[in-house]
Amino acid sequence: MNKRHLAALAAVTLIGGTPLAGSALAAPRPAASQVQVSLAAPTGLTGEVAGQRAVLEWSRVTGARDYVVLDVTRSAAGRVVGSTSGTTWTSARLPLSTPAFSFVVVARDAAKREGARSEVVQIFPGGQPATPPSEPTTPPSEPTTPPSEPTTPPSEPTTPVTEPTTPPSEPTTPVTEPTDPATPPPAGPELTAPAPTRVWGYENAATLLPDPWDEVHSLRPEAQGLTAENAYPGSSRTAFFTVHPGDTGWNGTTGTLRSEVRDSIADSGGVQPGDEQYWAWSTFFPADHDWDERGQFLIFTQWHQTVNSGNPNVHFWSDVREHLMVDVRGGTGGRVAGDAQYVETFDLGPIDKGAWNDLTVRFVWSPDPAVGLVEVWHQGEKVLSENAATLYTGQSVYIKQGIYSAAGTARSHYLQHAPIGYGPTLESVASLNRLHRPAG
Repeated sequence: MNKRHLAALAAVTLIGGTPLAGSALAAPRPAASQVQVSLAAPTGLTGEVAGQRAVLEWSRVTGARDYVVLDVTRSAAGRVVGSTSGTTWTSARLPLSTPAFSFVVVARDAAKREGARSEVVQIFPGGQPATPPSEPTTPPSEPTTPPSEPTTPPSEPTTPVTEPTTPPSEPTTPVTEPTDPATPPPAGPELTAPAPTRVWGYENAATLLPDPWDEVHSLRPEAQGLTAENAYPGSSRTAFFTVHPGDTGWNGTTGTLRSEVRDSIADSGGVQPGDEQYWAWSTFFPADHDWDERGQFLIFTQWHQTVNSGNPNVHFWSDVREHLMVDVRGGTGGRVAGDAQYVETFDLGPIDKGAWNDLTVRFVWSPDPAVGLVEVWHQGEKVLSENAATLYTGQSVYIKQGIYSAAGTARSHYLQHAPIGYGPTLESVASLNRLHRPAG
């Protein structure tokens, strides 16, 4: 069930903030000029086109935590278009208006320091242009001496050819036919399921920082962490987040409660207008989940614009009825609360309390409401498919997850998040929704 609400309703969700001076828990990072590049350049970089998408592959670099992909089509400096912990990467759909794209790959270590760049690989989204055959520059020379005629006629054979006197023998043993018609043919090559481009997982993490997340935004260090209790199927641990009345004041902010993690724009895909992404994760809401501040918000997952202030581009939240809500903003603005040119609020129906809520989201990122797109699957069922402006003009997005709520609540709140990830197709993130696989 999808219900549009007036922009005025969304406007009461004033999610302001101040410029992030740094994580309350993350250690300061050295300046790039103080870091010596120690990682080698990825080698063996190859690229091909599949469904108008670039598919890159390279060799693993010793000591690399992950890899950043840069588009260097228009400038040598390039722009980040994606990152992955593996050695393959698939782009969003490439426009045919650009005949060729150029990419490089850079390895990063555990502190996210970049190594040397790979060689450039070129991708032709419309297929590689054919090379016309070269014309010969020198005409073939004419023979100057006519061929000589034979002066002696060829001799005729003097002995006739002997015909065989014995016919060829027929095989005495018939060819053996298969006796079991039910025997299956030999198995073909095993198909590999598509994988997400990046996953924020917890199997090999000791804490939330510095891997898989970049920063924690919270007043209390014990308000978030990893737990083996109530683990999501297929995972041994998940992340938990809590807020209590009075937990205000993180980084000088007032009026909100925070227990969140965030990552960089590059790790979130470095999206630009026209890019397409699929995201998937699961959130556990306790059976006693009760958001009690009418007209206000409890946000649990958001994609925030480049500027660290104003209302986020997209955020999922619980209202006072414990309905699953999503706000979508874009166009001009995105710098102070309430300045978005376009605002949409969608009601996706009741939250399943006391259960894991599987969510998959498809984005077409654009500041144009006629081009941008949001599709949502909840518990495997598609509950939203609407055009909307999904980017602020001139800005990208980064991922945040946890709890971010208004401060007027009289209750403590607790949520768990299973691994979250993104990829280029619905199939690539299907493994992150193990309880309810999304139907296309």
